[in-house]
Amino acid sequence: MFILGKLKTYVITALAVLLPILYVLGRRDGKKITQTDVLKDELNSQADASDFYKSMAEHEEDYTPTNTTDLADRLRKHGL
Repeated sequence: MFILGKLKTYVITALAVLLPILYVLGRRDGKKITQTDVLKDELNSQADASDFYKSMAEHEEDYTPTNTTDLADRLRKHGL
């Protein structure tokens, strides 16, 4: 019984020492994952903005509305 008690004590001590180390490693990995997600989101946002400006350039033309109904019709067809 004496050996089994000492073995339990060593295992508990080892786990108590390893727990902070595992915590720090887990936080570091979590930070990397979060940074990767943020960068992916930024890339998607830039791609969406690029697509928006490309579509705006396709519909760009010199348009001078003569009255309010012309302007309203254009907004209904092409948006802002």
